[in-house]
Amino acid sequence: MRRGLIITALIALSAATVVVGGPVRSGVLDQTVTALAQSECADVRNALEDGIPIEPGFRQMEYEFPTNEHGIKGRLCRLHSVGSGAHIEGAQIRSLADMHAFIKASLEHAGWRETEETKRFIDRSQSGKDVFALYKKNAICVATTLISPAPGYIPTTDVESDGQVYLGSLFPYEREWWIAIDCFHL
Repeated sequence: MRRGLIITALIALSAATVVVGGPVRSGVLDQTVTALAQSECADVRNALEDGIPIEPGFRQMEYEFPTNEHGIKGRLCRLHSVGSGAHIEGAQIRSLADMHAFIKASLEHAGWRETEETKRFIDRSQSGKDVFALYKKNAICVATTLISPAPGYIPTTDVESDGQVYLGSLFPYEREWWIAIDCFHL
């Protein structure tokens, strides 16, 4: 039950990230966006699964765009993967920066590019969050990666200071990864 609530909250957080970065181009505010067609979303999924050395792969889903202050409505395609560090981390992925590099390289290999407008989506924090966006053919994909202590993990004094858990101090099985790539046509 608790895990379901965390996942629901993270889904809302990721979708909200799409609009926090501000408009991508003039006219994006108060408009309706559409999810990538299933075949286009599958192409993005294949690019990610071919380029990122993780298991399990990505689930492909479609969601309503969340209510937001900018009035953007419509649907988005979400590619989603969740797993413990024991499943996600390996010889090639040891950190949030590693995951960012693999996601970005996979999408760039498929023709997605960073633009001045997509740079507005960048959000990085020391608390385990990384967000960036890429553009291709009037569509945007926003990648959100979150790392947090695994559900039920109780931090000890050797990994916590001033109420902050140092994720790098945890064993892989004590960390949970949440990755979502939200794609939509403008």
